[in-house]
Amino acid sequence: MRDLPSIAALQAHVLRLGAGRGQALGNLTTSTPARPADPAVTQALVNSLYKPVTTTFPIQIGSQVFAPGTYSVPQPTSGEVQRESFVERFVGRYVVGPPRFSNQASTIHIYSNGANAMSNQFLHSRSQIILFTPANPTAKPTTNDPVAGQVIGLVSAFPLSFLNSSSYLIMNVTNLPGVASNDPSAQDHGLPAHLALTPDPTSGGAYAGPQFTSTPPVQTNATTGQPFSLIPGTGGAVDSLNGTGLLDIQYVPDTHPRAKTLGSGKAMVTIQALVNTTGATSAIARQIN
Repeated sequence: MRDLPSIAALQAHVLRLGAGRGQALGNLTTSTPARPADPAVTQALVNSLYKPVTTTFPIQIGSQVFAPGTYSVPQPTSGEVQRESFVERFVGRYVVGPPRFSNQASTIHIYSNGANAMSNQFLHSRSQIILFTPANPTAKPTTNDPVAGQVIGLVSAFPLSFLNSSSYLIMNVTNLPGVASNDPSAQDHGLPAHLALTPDPTSGGAYAGPQFTSTPPVQTNATTGQPFSLIPGTGGAVDSLNGTGLLDIQYVPDTHPRAKTLGSGKAMVTIQALVNTTGATSAIARQIN
């Protein structure tokens, strides 16, 4: 079954990018046009999102039984990769506050601070990010705490045409696969800086996920006879907001942090992702108006 993006090669590439992100982002201002996607990152995202699916038990779909093995999935065309590519950059403010729950160490808010976030998919927007750092970065997930030891959070992007299109993109934040929350290579000034993204189906407007999938409604473990969750990533154009991405943050701490915070300063944010929208849910698309 397909898990969260297994992107070891991408991880290494991103960490290399991180080493020079000060040069890449240091001169970024709110008037800086959105630069195109990094082709190396885009290809790594494609390789991760549309990689073959490996099953460890026989699967029955209808009357057919498929033996355990590795199966290829449909690959996107170059035009489709371009359509799915999403890039957003902004310079905003961050504040570090106290945790909300006992398994957390802090709550980090990042705002575009009233300035435009620049994207290849919209000209003007506002963005918010919230991150929760773990109290114990070495903790292992359990039934009662499935995100133990992980940095988790949400990224939101609200195009300024929101009142016309109701579009907003929500992405879930997790650690890069195989990278610990306290790994210095994934941090900047001790704060989480290199993280993985997956689009959330609660997104709206042009980013709304359909409530159906082209994969069969029921898949069964042929050995036990029990149904199991659909394998994601195989539904093509009608899969539920299929996607993956990267969040890269550079922190510039204030000399004197804001009162009643655990830290504050400037945040320089870069998001690069693949987001497979339907292309049929924009209320303001010129093709229908």
